[in-house]
Amino acid sequence: MDNNYRICCPCHFGLESVLKYEINKIGGTDLQVTDGKITFSGDMNTIARANLCLSTAERVLIELAEFEAHSFEDLFQGVKAIEFEQFIGEKNAFPVKGYSLNSDLHSVPDCQSIVKKAAVERLKEKYGISWFEETEAAVQIKVSLLKDICTIYLDTSGVG
Repeated sequence: MDNNYRICCPCHFGLESVLKYEINKIGGTDLQVTDGKITFSGDMNTIARANLCLSTAERVLIELAEFEAHSFEDLFQGVKAIEFEQFIGEKNAFPVKGYSLNSDLHSVPDCQSIVKKAAVERLKEKYGISWFEETEAAVQIKVSLLKDICTIYLDTSGVG
C-alpha cells in the first residue's frame, strides 16, 4: 500500500499551463495551480514519474507540513512534529535550504539552523542515537516562510 503525498512542482512563470498538462498526463490528481508552481496529489510512483517526465518543473518536492510560524519556537515545534524518519535514515545527510518573504522570521540562516536542529531532535528520539554521521545520500529539506506560513518540503529531484 503506497501513501498519497502532496507534491509541489515550482516552474517558471508562464509555464503553469504546460506543467498542468504534463502532471495530468502522469496521473497527478487534485491539481492546484498558483503563480510559479503547481501542487497535486500522488503516490511514490507518481513522484518517480514526475522526476522522469516533467520537463517544465524545476524540482519535485514532497510537502511535509504547513503551519503558522511567528516565532522560532513555533518553527521548532512545527518542524519537530514532522515524521522525518519516513524519509531520512540514520546515516543520511539532510541539509536545509530556505527562504523567507514578508514573515516575522526573516533571518534565513537562523531559520535553517532551527529547522535542522528540530529535525535532528526528532530523529534522535526515533533512532535512539545522539550523533548523525550524515555519510550516506543527501535528503534535501526545504523551508519556505511566506507571510508567516511555514511550508516544509523534501526535495526528491536530487542534484541538477
